[in-house]
Amino acid sequence: MLRRAQAKGEQKTSWFTERVIGLGLGSAITLYGLFALWTRRTFLPGIKGGSPTVTGAHGAALAAAYFAGGMFLIFRFYIHERCRSARRRGQVYLIENALLVMLIVALIYVLWQVGTVG
Repeated sequence: MLRRAQAKGEQKTSWFTERVIGLGLGSAITLYGLFALWTRRTFLPGIKGGSPTVTGAHGAALAAAYFAGGMFLIFRFYIHERCRSARRRGQVYLIENALLVMLIVALIYVLWQVGTVG
């Protein structure tokens, strides 16, 4: 009876969120970010004018944003749900926050420099 009450109190994610969004989509975005970081050519939809490809330092920053976003999805929806102890969950939470800050800073830098903001 006690186990059933504890199981109801725990928040469980669905298999779709955990495996498809967390592991599948997160891995795909992370791999694209690594590939784009290597080539320094990154896709950015919505750019005014010519090609939707960002190159050079801006492309590398956008690739880092893709990498951070993909890793955030993996940590948030796949690894975070597998942590049982409070200490591990706290460490994963710290990594999630660092990845989220990295994503936001890289996106602000790229959007400000490329000219789609302002």
